[in-house]
Amino acid sequence: MKEKILLIGGSSKVGESIIKIINKSKYNIFSTYNKKKLKFKGIYQVKLNLESKTDRDKFSDKYKDMNVIIFLSGVLKGKKLSEFSDKEIYENLSLNFTDQILLLKKVLAKQKRNCLLVFISSISGRRGSYDPIYASAKGAMISFIKSISKWESPKIKSIGLCPGLISNTKMYKTFDNERLKKLKKQNPNKEFVNSDDLAKIIIDVIKPHWKHANGSIIDVNGGVF
Repeated sequence: MKEKILLIGGSSKVGESIIKIINKSKYNIFSTYNKKKLKFKGIYQVKLNLESKTDRDKFSDKYKDMNVIIFLSGVLKGKKLSEFSDKEIYENLSLNFTDQILLLKKVLAKQKRNCLLVFISSISGRRGSYDPIYASAKGAMISFIKSISKWESPKIKSIGLCPGLISNTKMYKTFDNERLKKLKKQNPNKEFVNSDDLAKIIIDVIKPHWKHANGSIIDVNGGVF
């Protein structure tokens, strides 16, 4: 029987890479999208607006009992605190953390089988960022992973990945050339991880022997710190 994998934010560049690379003969893939369907065959695509309670409730009623759930959603405004409106602060904290946890709460309430949760946090959640709202949300995700892995295991296991800047993504394209040069110079590898390599790492950690990494927060940044 095929295992069921759910990608929250599967329309992201990393999500597309996972769908492209993963063995579809082994997994049934369920991927969410917000605005536009992905151009992939052989997967189940589900429209989901994470900000909508109605959407989250409907989704959790239908899509449940997964073997693996991978959280890929995220948005980076790249602003300092004084540039955020009050509304933007709430929205960004919600999109990068709270809305995902609200959905997870609903899904897990109907979960009968053992499940692995994989969260994509960020180097910003480890060391802070020019954008303190994004960094705060990603830092909260790290604390959440450590908490849920301790208190919900062995039924629910969790692993967090903290990549640095991911090349060939929308976020990457928001950085100017000078900033990219500076960040690359700080990276011992002298290159950024790309979406395909990160996807391969994600596919690796969902294999059964990775259960021993329950609660781990794994840096994927080339050795920046």
